[in-house]
Amino acid sequence: MSRPFPQQSIRHLLLLFTLLMSCGSAFAEVKVQRFFKWFDQWLEAGQLEGIDTLYVGVPQLNHQVYVGSYVYWHNYKMHMPFDIVDASTFIPGIHDSDRYDINAHTWQTELELGIDWKGLALEIPIPIRNKYQLSLGLAKNGSVWGARIRYKYLPHMSGSCNIGDREIDEESNALKIFYLEGYYVLFHKKFSLSAGLYADMVQKRSAGSPLIYANFYQSIYDVSKTFPANFDHFRTRQISLGAGYAYNFSFLEGKLVFHTSLVPMFSFYNHLAHYTNYDDGQDLKQWADFYDAADGEAPRLKVNAFARFAANYSFSHYIISLLANYRYFGYSNTKNLKITNQEADFQINLCRRF
Repeated sequence: MSRPFPQQSIRHLLLLFTLLMSCGSAFAEVKVQRFFKWFDQWLEAGQLEGIDTLYVGVPQLNHQVYVGSYVYWHNYKMHMPFDIVDASTFIPGIHDSDRYDINAHTWQTELELGIDWKGLALEIPIPIRNKYQLSLGLAKNGSVWGARIRYKYLPHMSGSCNIGDREIDEESNALKIFYLEGYYVLFHKKFSLSAGLYADMVQKRSAGSPLIYANFYQSIYDVSKTFPANFDHFRTRQISLGAGYAYNFSFLEGKLVFHTSLVPMFSFYNHLAHYTNYDDGQDLKQWADFYDAADGEAPRLKVNAFARFAANYSFSHYIISLLANYRYFGYSNTKNLKITNQEADFQINLCRRF
């Protein structure tokens, strides 16, 4: 017959378990605190790295919270030729060796909340008048190098198609944009890109620098009942390298700064993926030649580019800033299919330093 476990032993075990849990929680809390301390020091080191303090400095209040008005425009164009015999028997109103021209665009207006913690900036949009379902941005701005990631989902694009001269139903097409880019500042001792764009550094004297950029860009365009298929999915991916130049015009010892930059980029990797979905009963073979330009053709080298202009004025605790961006990304292949993404945005921000 087994003897019951003494209650005193149970209490000892519970006490030991509670003590271990408390020690574990305290240890985990210490590790988290150490990590955030290391991360904070790493961000600050990225700001201070290799700068000439006669030209560039770190503001005394090195954190920002901002709210701004954000206007964004995107234009998506596609030119898809086809070469099939007796095209009008398949699609009334078109001719042999004709083409599809898609022109889709959208305007967005929103407020944007953000926090800039020693060059690490998180962008959180608040819709006013837009067609976003999701838009997020994160940037790490350093004196020597930096990186930025952005994702936008535009589920309702206004657009038109040349076939039949008809408007594309806003409910039938959507665009997703994702890009990841990094930069390196060659003359970082005297020039600060983040000072010119975001005023989270101080450009004490006017200076400029060549910039080296690497960029991954992806666009996904989904459209229904526009091409012969019931649904079409076009996904382009590009990896580009480029070099450009930026300049900061500094006045009042860095309180007022104007920035301008231009970076052309060459896309050495280009890829187009096209998928379709047909209604039941459609003969898929009859459309093989129609979609020939979108399926499996060799891409061409493209020159992409983006340009920026910014102006900011810094008070002791506040910053007023203007920022304008323009980006161009194009794709084409040996069958003369062309896809162009153009986007531009304009921001007015009020920042509070702390």
